[in-house]
Amino acid sequence: MNQLVTCMSLTTMSVIIAMLLITSYFGLPSLLSPLSSFRSSVALRPATAARFHIARASFASSTQMEAEHYKFGPYKIDQKEVFYSTDLSYALVNLRPLLPAHVLVCPKREVKRFVDLTTEETSDLWISAQKIGRQLEKYHKASSLTFAIQDGPQAGQTVPHVHIHIVPRKGGDFENNDEIYDAIDEKEKELKKTLDLDKERKDRSMEEMAKEADEYRKLIF
Repeated sequence: MNQLVTCMSLTTMSVIIAMLLITSYFGLPSLLSPLSSFRSSVALRPATAARFHIARASFASSTQMEAEHYKFGPYKIDQKEVFYSTDLSYALVNLRPLLPAHVLVCPKREVKRFVDLTTEETSDLWISAQKIGRQLEKYHKASSLTFAIQDGPQAGQTVPHVHIHIVPRKGGDFENNDEIYDAIDEKEKELKKTLDLDKERKDRSMEEMAKEADEYRKLIF
């Protein structure tokens, strides 16, 4: 029994001596630094969480801001006129449609020329146009579709923002089918004049356009 007590005493003394040697060599703060680091990391967690919540709040605010209006070149489009939207594209009813269901599909980013769209924007734009065109053709009992882009001023583009014209077609809507392209050119000019001068919309009121957009919104979604 005495030998066991002696052995334990020697072991305890050895541990104490070892700790004293380590402390004298490394210093006391070095022994406590792991604990301090742990405490620091725990203390920082609430701050990290706070930053996360702030980021989420900012995102919600920007999304709400974007919902108020859409950009079409230098112009603002009321959300009531918009009936379809993705992360990269949106579609709106026309101020003065060439034929029933003549709508526009645009990239959300303000891009002047088709060549300047990214691969993702180009894909999303045409997939959106395909989806919208299919539904509008059925809804208006049309038999064909015209998709048209005027890419640049010399091509008839008046609003410097890429957009696809979608026009559901029926037999006899134009005596000469190619006349539709001249008609689209004319509508482009009218569109810019209306947006620039903010004239009274004699052909279609905001209520009429909002009603049409609401119909298409329900149709496509």
